[in-house]
Amino acid sequence: MKSLFKTTLALIAFSLVTVGSALAGDSAAKASVETLNNNWNKAFNSADAKSLANLYAENGLLSPGNGKVLNGRAEIEGLFKSFFEAGLNNHKLEIVSVDGDDKTLYQVAKWSARGAEKDGVAATYGGVTTSVYKKDAKGKWVTQSQVWNAAN
Repeated sequence: MKSLFKTTLALIAFSLVTVGSALAGDSAAKASVETLNNNWNKAFNSADAKSLANLYAENGLLSPGNGKVLNGRAEIEGLFKSFFEAGLNNHKLEIVSVDGDDKTLYQVAKWSARGAEKDGVAATYGGVTTSVYKKDAKGKWVTQSQVWNAAN
């Protein structure tokens, strides 16, 4: 009976430690992604295509929902320059789900942005984005892959 009691206590303790570690990991992943999102929004809302592209891996991939895949920072920077020339601004990200570990993070988020005003009315855009982040050689989180769609 003592052996069963000790085994049960050991299992409960192990379960609590495992669940606690998982929750701490989720919290750290979410905090890291929130920082990445804040940096992304700051660069976008400053219309800084170069800084925005530098948040991606050298060989990062981006699919902007039009069936094309951009490869590398130069192509990604060109896309964002075209967005800024068209007047896109006020970008926001709202996390739906985050997961990952100390080497890779995953995010699904809702995004929204505003377009240039025409006749006193600004167009609004939004959709869902999925991002994969990896640590680069310097230990900095960068976007390895991002895909988004547009709901409007």
